[in-house]
Amino acid sequence: MNFKKILPLLITLFAIPALLKAQVTTSSISGTVKQSNGEVLAGATIVAVHTPSGTRYETVSNKSGVFTMPGLRPGGPYTLSCQFTGMKKQDVEDITLTLGDAYTVSLTMVPSSTTLTEVVVSGGRSASNQKTGASTNVGQRQIITLPTITRNITDFTRLTPQANGNSIGGRDGRYNNFTVDGANLNNNFGLSTDPLPGGNSQPISLDAIEEVSVNIAPSDVRQSNFTGANIASVTKSGTNKFKGSVYGYYRDQSFIGTHVAGLKLAKQPDSKSTVYGGSIGGPIIKNKLFFFVNAEMEKRIAPPLTSFRPTGGSGGSNISQVKIDSLIKFSNYLKNTYGYETGSADGLPNAEIKNYKLLARVDWNINTVHKLTLKYSEMVGDDDRLMSNSVPNGANTGVNTWTTNPRFGTNAMAFENSQYSFHDQVRTAAIELNSNWKGRFSNQFIATGTKIRTTRSTPGGVFPFIDIMGDPTKSGVAATYAGGAKQNYMSAGQENFSNNNDVKNDIYNFTDNFSIYLGKHTATIGGSYEYQYVGNMFMPASQSYYAFGSLEEFMNPASHPIAYSYTFSRIPGKETVYSAEMKIGQLGIYAQDEINITPRLKLTLGLRVDKPIYPTQPLENPAITALTFPDRYGNPTNYSTGMWPKSTLYWAPRFDIRWDMNGDKSMIVRGGSGVFTGRIPFVYLTNMPTNSGMYQVSVVANAAQLNQITFNPNPTAWASLFSAPAPVPNSAGFVLIDPKYKFPQVWRTNVGFDKRFGKGWTLTMDALYTKDLNATVMRNANQVAPSGTVNLGGSTRPSFTNTSTATRRLYNAYANAIVLENNNAGGSFSFTTQVSKSFSKGFYASLAYTFSHAMDVTANPGSTASSTWQFNATAGTQNDKELAPSLFAVPHRIVGTFSYRKEFLKHLGTTVSVFYEGSQQQGGRFNYIYGSAGGTAPSGFSNTADINYDGNSSDLMYIPKDPSQITFIPLTVGSGATAVTYTAQQQSDAFFAFVEQDKYLRKHKGMVAERNGVLFPFYHRVDLKFLQDIFTNIGSRRMTLQFSADCQNFLNLLNKDWGLRDFFVVNNPLRATKNATTGEVRYQLATYTPNDAPAGSNPILVDKTFIRSASTASTWSLQLGLRLIF
Repeated sequence: MNFKKILPLLITLFAIPALLKAQVTTSSISGTVKQSNGEVLAGATIVAVHTPSGTRYETVSNKSGVFTMPGLRPGGPYTLSCQFTGMKKQDVEDITLTLGDAYTVSLTMVPSSTTLTEVVVSGGRSASNQKTGASTNVGQRQIITLPTITRNITDFTRLTPQANGNSIGGRDGRYNNFTVDGANLNNNFGLSTDPLPGGNSQPISLDAIEEVSVNIAPSDVRQSNFTGANIASVTKSGTNKFKGSVYGYYRDQSFIGTHVAGLKLAKQPDSKSTVYGGSIGGPIIKNKLFFFVNAEMEKRIAPPLTSFRPTGGSGGSNISQVKIDSLIKFSNYLKNTYGYETGSADGLPNAEIKNYKLLARVDWNINTVHKLTLKYSEMVGDDDRLMSNSVPNGANTGVNTWTTNPRFGTNAMAFENSQYSFHDQVRTAAIELNSNWKGRFSNQFIATGTKIRTTRSTPGGVFPFIDIMGDPTKSGVAATYAGGAKQNYMSAGQENFSNNNDVKNDIYNFTDNFSIYLGKHTATIGGSYEYQYVGNMFMPASQSYYAFGSLEEFMNPASHPIAYSYTFSRIPGKETVYSAEMKIGQLGIYAQDEINITPRLKLTLGLRVDKPIYPTQPLENPAITALTFPDRYGNPTNYSTGMWPKSTLYWAPRFDIRWDMNGDKSMIVRGGSGVFTGRIPFVYLTNMPTNSGMYQVSVVANAAQLNQITFNPNPTAWASLFSAPAPVPNSAGFVLIDPKYKFPQVWRTNVGFDKRFGKGWTLTMDALYTKDLNATVMRNANQVAPSGTVNLGGSTRPSFTNTSTATRRLYNAYANAIVLENNNAGGSFSFTTQVSKSFSKGFYASLAYTFSHAMDVTANPGSTASSTWQFNATAGTQNDKELAPSLFAVPHRIVGTFSYRKEFLKHLGTTVSVFYEGSQQQGGRFNYIYGSAGGTAPSGFSNTADINYDGNSSDLMYIPKDPSQITFIPLTVGSGATAVTYTAQQQSDAFFAFVEQDKYLRKHKGMVAERNGVLFPFYHRVDLKFLQDIFTNIGSRRMTLQFSADCQNFLNLLNKDWGLRDFFVVNNPLRATKNATTGEVRYQLATYTPNDAPAGSNPILVDKTFIRSASTASTWSLQLGLRLIF
């Protein structure tokens, strides 16, 4: 970080009060004070006390009788008291605050001359919490009582009615913003679709979380950095009583169901998952200083990453033809000659995922004005993975070529120490100071830091990787490369893609939020600066890669390899280099005014302006800049790989209005509209420097170089044979960024209605409309427009005239030139109805239905630019931006919760909680595309799934109206005496029978299938949690021993025919073969093997869209827990 450049900026930020940027960490109480005659009462003293901690907040009503207490701890209970000379004191008890929302209360003071000495009113959670925009709050009671096996926060964000998996509001889950105590805890780089960092490990224990808030359309301009949802959570705090718990959770393979309808699954391989942890919190100084600490360890033991074992080994279900004697010989040579330990030659041990988590928090009530919070958390974990089967840098396509076998399989084997693990580290720190000067001014300052890192580690350390060629079924010369055995046979050494493989993401945020209270106005101004460093180091074969023609050749020190590859840094003075590297600052300023027009009507107006700042630029490849490509409008353009997008201003105005129709909070109408600015996975930006060729060089030795190379364990031994040539464009393709590219922005409008019926029952309705302003898309600027057509029977579409790359490329030397651009065609709409019951007398419940409709031009299905562009299914080429149903929304979703607790016999308490979800199954949508025909193609035809010859196999299928629009060719399945040939007529009859049984295909005959147009079957999921408490008092302290059972897919536990999932049989039923000359396409029909088919049966013609999932995806699973609460 360049502090010389940032320091003036920080001084500016602190000179003008700054904003709260999507950092929801507190709650608030606001209201009005009146006299019994209806006149406002100025100067009344209002005090709120957080009962568990004794934390005291104080303010004074202003000349309009209005008061506000910001920066309060979420939760409760609170007691609110109001006093004024000559008036009776009024208390409101049992107030519970919701994270991010304001609790409103109207106080009426009566003269002291009346009979009553004090007025006491009961508050409660839902009586007056102000909901602004579509939002969902998950409190501590729900976190404790609702079922979860993964102990993942996403098991609770799914309570959001507008959610679909991790997607919320019809948006990609990567467009959400997740914070914990204000600290950025997103998967910012975005190599995977996981919403949180840490890989397969959760970065913070669920036992440390106090509350979670999901906001989709907040009017508050302080919330930003999302176009999906803002997901804010806060951690637990200490109170005036020492409280804690120790806990453990356990499950293994016997806790998984084995029956899918009438089918009994095979015995599950051994597995085990354990979690152990503990929490404690309490006072350091009573009413003043508090602490909370949580520590947790998790370990999951899974079956070996492969079941293959060598011939002559310990045996098993999958036996490779590679003999263990050969592996031992190979291993002993490496150990005795080079001191390298290969690990086991007889298969792999069990895989492990393990981590530990730690969180510590201190809260300090400095005085009634200032409250300070300090928090630190860390997670460190390891996740075992199986080695890649790929050959680095295409070394097997150089001077000598060979077929690549899976390195654990029938014809090849490798060793234990050639596997790798992801070593994940997630650390966060936060400091927050909330100040309130008796209701005249308030300030919130937050500084946070997050350090995320994922590094590949290998048990054997740094050592060259070696592929030995051979054929385990042959002997002598015939078993060597020279004798025709052109396939890998044995492998050892450090995994090809693990050395110098590191991803780093450092985030620092400074935020300050200042508010002034002027009569009916609450004015807020501020700014925030967030700095991020993102680095991805990926240097395949930097440990050096060798391939030898036989084991004997390798064991001959004078022998030359048949292939050699190496990757080294192009940057002088740096042996290792982060080729994907970016430094980005995000500055935001805003102003907002909340206007209490009347006690019943509140208007909020705000304006936010964000600006990305790039302290450094990537290295430019002049050879790429010299190339001319068309921009999205067809204008000739020279794109530079040495420039990030232009730093522009992102304007985000918002307004919100809230009307209390009856004046008693029983019926609220609310609505708002505004612009929201988000982020993209930063890998979309760093794809440009990664592929620019300016940071590292990957080489494959030529014939002359191979004649100089012998095996050497030093990775840099042969570096002198290679030099860094002048940078040229990568023949595999490169990535460009439109200089005018903008981060995602949406315009979102929300209209809502809340009706409270008493006794905690509430009816809520929300309508939500979202329109893309700047959506992210990819375009291949190196692909020209097709000049021909392809005939699909009842439809034609543009097509290239042949399979030659020169026909479709502007520059034939380069596979593609993907440009990051914007599009504004997409949008979404949803309508939600929800009935909820707040907790009382041991019971709470909710039930919501949401209708959603979302359209977009791409789901951006990938993390690399080429895959994101290539796998977006279209009816034309992938450059055609076709509006279609979004992958991230399903039309109907029902979500509900039910929980009831009953105490009995003075020492026992039983809680039963249920989560229900009715929706399309996970994945929600899919599309029909073409596949490739098999066997020998007819004369003049070639088998291909790429029917328009654009180089991609994501072509949406045309659905013929009748047999006259489609031509089938014979299809043979099986071999030998059991082979079966299906005639063209049989396939035609079967295809149209398939169309008729498919609801989507039947309704869309004569049309092209839409991307994501087909819905999975509706699925009813029920998860259950059972808690049994045994409690007693030891002295003044209540001790509880709690047994828990979490069951996923409880319906399947009740009945083996319930809770079953279905998956599509094929999404490419038509397998194509094309005549390049005439453009004619003919087909074979896809086949499949039914679940109940006898072993060895031939596949049959596809006859149904969906098939029952005969796997543990359809069965119940269970986790048991034990907890001591003190």
